[in-house]
Amino acid sequence: MLGGVMTDFFTVMRRWKDFGGRSSRKEYWMFVLWYSLILVLLSVLDNFVFGSAGAIGGTRDIDATTSVTMALNFFNAFYLLTLVPSISVSVRRLHDINRTGWWLLISLTIIGIIPLLYWSIKPGDEGANRFS
Repeated sequence: MLGGVMTDFFTVMRRWKDFGGRSSRKEYWMFVLWYSLILVLLSVLDNFVFGSAGAIGGTRDIDATTSVTMALNFFNAFYLLTLVPSISVSVRRLHDINRTGWWLLISLTIIGIIPLLYWSIKPGDEGANRFS
């Protein structure tokens, strides 16, 4: 059941090294939705498992720095696992509106997020384009 709902997420993960071609708005936004939900759940899990270790019978000898480092383990592992697929689906989404993937670099500036958000919402080109 969950696989049907998460089809686009798994499609993006399978196409992790595919920087060519196009990705639809639906594929992109469903990936973003599931990615965000999973990150939130992992943050909660990290906090529950590691953040309250002393409160649930674990050792209280863990200092704050170690606790924060441990608390980010699930979150960081998922983030690293999905970093390349996230970039590749973003590049393919830009291809869908006939923009080169290099435009993704403008996200390194704060103001660059605005056109990227607009382009990710914009409908893709009808028919073939130079990235088809």
